Amino acid sequence: MKARGDRFEWNGGHPALDLVNTLDERPSQAPIERLATYRDLAEFAELAGLIDRRTAGRLLRLGGRLQIVKRVRKLREHLHDVLAAASSGRPVRQLDLNALSTAVQAAHAAQVLVASPSPATANHRWFPSLSPKIPLHACSLAIERLLVEKERKRIRKCEAFDCDVYYLDTSKAQRRQWCSMKGCGNREKQRRRRSATQ
Repeated sequence: MKARGDRFEWNGGHPALDLVNTLDERPSQAPIERLATYRDLAEFAELAGLIDRRTAGRLLRLGGRLQIVKRVRKLREHLHDVLAAASSGRPVRQLDLNALSTAVQAAHAAQVLVASPSPATANHRWFPSLSPKIPLHACSLAIERLLVEKERKRIRKCEAFDCDVYYLDTSKAQRRQWCSMKGCGNREKQRRRRSATQ
């Protein structure tokens, strides 16, 4: 597995937003798919902290699971459409919410409670423990946490005109404008300076 800082976009500040950002160079004519294979999906889920390294390694030994990857990409696009609607002030489509709800319910159904070292608590475990659907379920639960637990007003879209990256604004003043100051922030500032001098 690659170290964090690899080909995935990690400016989201939340695993579900990082998932949305796995379709890179959005909204260009030729976006770059970062979840092309099951290996990509397992690697993303591990690097995003959704599954542990050992589980990711064991899942990779199961072989290709392109159908699971396609389901995760569809889930990603439903979440993107929800975020885009909220960002532009449009009503969220029930179709998108229904698709996310179905995935979240399936993810919860794939977990069982197991005893933990402390007698008063229990932990979740995936069942079956080597299902190729584990990355799909883990992404679904991350989406649920984003939409249910996080303050929606902190979810923002990069203000660069040619960038469709979403992120969680955790700045104190809540005035973050760009997915990354190094990339979009600097580029937009230079563009505005050029416009002002013309």
